[in-house]
Amino acid sequence: MQAVGYYLSLPFLYFISVLPFPLLYLLSDFCYLIIYYVVGYRKSVVRTNLRNSFPEKSEEELIKIEKAFFRYIVDFFLEMLKCLTISKESLLKRVSIENPEVVEELFNQGKSIIVSTGHYGNHEWVNQVLPFMLPFQIKTIYRVQHNAYFNQLFLDFRSKYGVEMIAMNEAYRKINTKEDKPYLLILANDQSAPADKAFWTTFLNQETSFFPGTEVFAHRFNVPVVYVCIKRVARGRYRAVFDMITTAPKEMPKGKILEEHAKKLERDIKQDPTPWMWSHKRWKYQKINGQYIDVNYRE
Repeated sequence: MQAVGYYLSLPFLYFISVLPFPLLYLLSDFCYLIIYYVVGYRKSVVRTNLRNSFPEKSEEELIKIEKAFFRYIVDFFLEMLKCLTISKESLLKRVSIENPEVVEELFNQGKSIIVSTGHYGNHEWVNQVLPFMLPFQIKTIYRVQHNAYFNQLFLDFRSKYGVEMIAMNEAYRKINTKEDKPYLLILANDQSAPADKAFWTTFLNQETSFFPGTEVFAHRFNVPVVYVCIKRVARGRYRAVFDMITTAPKEMPKGKILEEHAKKLERDIKQDPTPWMWSHKRWKYQKINGQYIDVNYRE
């Protein structure tokens, strides 16, 4: 059944991918109306997350953010499909780096780095374009998809310009290898981490769990950690901004790297909440008075 669904979807996916950008965004505008006003995809999840994150905002302000998010999320999914056929030249026109010197200086010192990020802005385009913009070997940790056919499709377009994709269960073995040149390892850390294995901190007014992997790898391999924000500067245009967390991770107290990541991500979300994945069930687990609570989201 996985193969049937995949091969039936493939022509449709490629048809969307080859659309010129003006038509792609015209399609996005139409899909937004259907998804927001008719389907209501995870609207209650988005609304709950926004209300808990911004208790100081009025209902009118929250609805404005909600609608802007849904417009963006449709753009993002269509832009992700564009990855199937997008050219190097088009990527370089649409993605820029504001301050590459932050990481290039570390490369010149022969140091690999971990880039800590969230699902904020178009991380797919940035992932694809980095091999053309930075001298590192680019590596990205990913979660294996349940459908093996779609999993391979995602791997193919994510790696077609030279990024090495590493499954989570192979991360330690594939990172701990001798490299010809320094690597830049991308780790997204804003999913809901299992309660008893997580680092907990206050994030967007809520006790929030974070996966500890970023800090574990940084301490184990003594690799500098840099946060990156992928800002949406216009429709279909993004700018990556690097922000140093530490060049000496072993000197950082336990939890400090993750705390800094959380603070920087929260800062960026507050500045522009639209391009963060509010539809994620980010707070599936909560910590209240020292007790772990499973939260049932209504959809």
